[in-house]
Amino acid sequence: MSTKRFSYRFILIGLLITFISLWGGQFLISKSDPSTMELLNIYFNANLVSLYLQPIMLTLFYSQVLALRKIRLFVGVRKKDNQIIAILLGIATFYCLIFLLGLFVPYLGTNYPFFKNGSPVLGMTLLLLHVFVLLFLSWLLVGGYQLRHPYFLLFLVIVLDLIYHFNIEKKLLILYSPLYDPLYRAMHHIYGGY
Repeated sequence: MSTKRFSYRFILIGLLITFISLWGGQFLISKSDPSTMELLNIYFNANLVSLYLQPIMLTLFYSQVLALRKIRLFVGVRKKDNQIIAILLGIATFYCLIFLLGLFVPYLGTNYPFFKNGSPVLGMTLLLLHVFVLLFLSWLLVGGYQLRHPYFLLFLVIVLDLIYHFNIEKKLLILYSPLYDPLYRAMHHIYGGY
């Protein structure tokens, strides 16, 4: 694979990730109930980001890893594996940043509050934790460059993403605000867009 072809592929996938994240952010804002608009409710309580958009972004990035994996033998002969891994880590970080910016920029254009239902400190902590988990999962995919069976790693990372979202993030949202607890909402007859 030539450097020029890889550069075009890098740019194309970056643009695709940007488009998907901007569309996702705008879609979530347009479909959310204005009375429950807050950053964590739109992006983390809803399942669109973790169930669809993040796996798509991770799969697109993994296609870059698999493309470079094809030339691994030639890179290994020149003892440049560490440089390729560093490049892949940089690409993973870049793709995560443009994905997250694309998701959050549409919300910044609204006048809705960021953390309406709970503590801003806890809300910001949940937001940063989500960013670090996504970044960690992306970096984990870089390991596919040297694995014998690389496709299992993609499956594992997507499963870890879903486990984090449904088992950890949903419970942390209840700590942020009891409104994210279905039992609390049922007891208080709150059936809004949560």
